[in-house]
Amino acid sequence: MEIGIITRNPRSWSSSHLIEAFQSFGCSVHTFRFSDVVAHIDVDKPKFYVNNINIIDKLSAVVVRPFGRVSLDQAIFRIDILYALQELGLPVFNKPSAIEKCVDKFRSLYTLKMHGVPVPRTIATERSSLAMRSVEMLKSKDVVFKPMFGSRGHGSTRIRIRDRDVLWDVVRSVTFVRHVAYLQEFLPHGGEDIRVFVLGERVLAAMYRRAPPTEWKTNIARGGKAVKIEKLDSDVENIAIKAAKILECEIAGVDIVRLPDSLYVLEVNSQPGWRGLQEAHPEIDIAKEIAKYVIEKARR
Repeated sequence: MEIGIITRNPRSWSSSHLIEAFQSFGCSVHTFRFSDVVAHIDVDKPKFYVNNINIIDKLSAVVVRPFGRVSLDQAIFRIDILYALQELGLPVFNKPSAIEKCVDKFRSLYTLKMHGVPVPRTIATERSSLAMRSVEMLKSKDVVFKPMFGSRGHGSTRIRIRDRDVLWDVVRSVTFVRHVAYLQEFLPHGGEDIRVFVLGERVLAAMYRRAPPTEWKTNIARGGKAVKIEKLDSDVENIAIKAAKILECEIAGVDIVRLPDSLYVLEVNSQPGWRGLQEAHPEIDIAKEIAKYVIEKARR
């Protein structure tokens, strides 16, 4: 079986472990970037070439790693490629519909809320004046400004609502360059949240992510500490699986905060890394579990 992995860096931690995992099952692995793909709408059917090889004929499945920073037309074209590969019979993990929903923070939270999943209060608008007038709707002393498209905590900023000048400067600078002001209530999580790794319709592993002292961001990539969860509470497990299923994610990192009144889903990552989770769970080979899942699905 020949597996394609779309990755910016085959030597990155997650990609390299995934390559080794597929190879351990006897698969040949082909890594390439989106920028390596040539899409050709031919007289008979569309073809997609990497190094002059039509990957539709060559590969049994494709695994997609994170996009990184891209322009709008690059993002649209990359999703178009994934939809086309899927429609031409090549299994894609995650599905383009899942990636499309999850990379867009507003769409993913809106979709989760419409299915009854608790999420933080959020406002989004293109106009800075409307953002400032609407911020009280969040009913929070602090707000978190986030980029609509982004990951690993990059660009997220916590601002006190009473610091109106600071909030105005941030919102105005974003809307001035034609981006959307996306503001969310700050949930007082005490420097801790839960990352649940969902594979198929089961929880593979989970951990607490604990922020460094004096920090509020729990992201492992931003210095957060991974703490193993031996047995996940059933309510957390159920909401993580439900959130991943709603967004069509077969491989998902679901971030959850527990407050006295409820659990809240902060985000569902459709292209999650798992380095911190692997360190917390040395008894599980996460890359091999992903590879085994993809191989079994591709054979059906």
